Amino acid sequence: MLKTLTLPAYTPDVPLTTADVANMIPTSTGYKPVGQFSSVTAALTGILGGGGFTGLDGTTALLGGTATDLYNYAGGAWTSVMSGFSASTWQFSQFNNYIIGVNGGAPVQYEIAAGSASALAGSPPVSDLVATVRDQLFLAGDPDAVNQLSISGYNDPTGWTAGDNQCLYNYFPSGGKIMGLCGGETGVILQQRSIKLATYNGDSVTWWQFDEISRDIGCMAKGSVAQAGSLVFFLSDQGFCVCDRTSVTPIGTEKVDATFFKSYPRVDIINNIRCSVDPRSTTVHWSMPGTPGRVWSYNWSLGKWFILETNLKFVFQGFSSNVSLEELDAMFPSGLDLMPYSLDATIFAGGNPMLFIVDSAGRVGTMTGVNMACYIRIPPLELEKGYRVHLRRVRLNGDMVTGTVTLDARARAGDDRGYDVSRPIRDCGDMPVRANGRHIGVRISLPAGADWSYLDGIDLEYETAGRR
Repeated sequence: MLKTLTLPAYTPDVPLTTADVANMIPTSTGYKPVGQFSSVTAALTGILGGGGFTGLDGTTALLGGTATDLYNYAGGAWTSVMSGFSASTWQFSQFNNYIIGVNGGAPVQYEIAAGSASALAGSPPVSDLVATVRDQLFLAGDPDAVNQLSISGYNDPTGWTAGDNQCLYNYFPSGGKIMGLCGGETGVILQQRSIKLATYNGDSVTWWQFDEISRDIGCMAKGSVAQAGSLVFFLSDQGFCVCDRTSVTPIGTEKVDATFFKSYPRVDIINNIRCSVDPRSTTVHWSMPGTPGRVWSYNWSLGKWFILETNLKFVFQGFSSNVSLEELDAMFPSGLDLMPYSLDATIFAGGNPMLFIVDSAGRVGTMTGVNMACYIRIPPLELEKGYRVHLRRVRLNGDMVTGTVTLDARARAGDDRGYDVSRPIRDCGDMPVRANGRHIGVRISLPAGADWSYLDGIDLEYETAGRR
């Protein structure tokens, strides 16, 4: 007899579903590979945050901040553009041709075209949260005013005199500390126990209207917030959530929330979690650092979670950098005449939206290397209800030519694991096995560097045995 097992989604909170899966990206029918970390910069020791941006003239800037300095990456090296900080974190937001950076102290501005940085003028408040909403800059995070939202002057990020040019300071008496800001046509203010929407109303006195989207559900960690268009993703005390600026929807309930909270102490989550949206897919990533660390990823179009395991500090969104002639010389040491592109090829122009990962050494890179080692385990299930089975052959429904299938055959679902490791994939695609049991589990492992593009299931060939 032949039975095809489809590959279930990663929902570790639910018994008898996928118990373990890593370094595979879900598709509508199965999984596809993810590349290994590939660095695009030299290491920046002590990096706390980063961002990639494109100016109005197409110039790109890749910034990284440490506890003491703000750096720009160009010409194959990190260069300090401003120093003297006592930063605990870094966040960035673009305002016209400027990048506004906040770090727990006085905000700074970086001019993309000039490649220079300076203190943000106009005496803006101390802040560690920033967002651009319509034509104004939102700041929050002053430790002496944790529930205060500061709004700059109209089209003027240096205007911070209350009442002048629509500059406004607003206190929220309920909801607790402000934990996140997101921009766009409207603003989203995430507090510990509330989420509020800021809508520009043009009133000559207040200018902005604040409406509560959610009460008693808020954000538990500042680093857990990311935006994709009008969607805002964050981690609450109840679990992972998304806000569409109208309501809040849980996305990790009975899927990954319980497993995530069991994996880390609360203080580690609050201090270390980071979130970013992949601009090239409908996927949001929450990273927890380590060697290896973990990236908890959710594709909101498919409604599926997955896990990436790699050595990392955090993730952030940005744009690819312009490539200089000096960098081209390093990339093509045999000479520019022999490179397979013209000098004006778009591959060197920069400005491509990307998801960046900072590894444990402080290098910025992408997951675009050769395929990572990966695995997926399907918990034991009964192929024929009430009967033992003898397994003879398995076959992966994918285009890989190397890999291992490990069978877990048990008499009872609660018995200890009984593994039988298959031999390599034959030229015909079959993998001969010998296993006997009533409950059959499967673990599929693919090595690093294996050349494959899809895995949609596994065929099991077996014979029915008795009931005992």
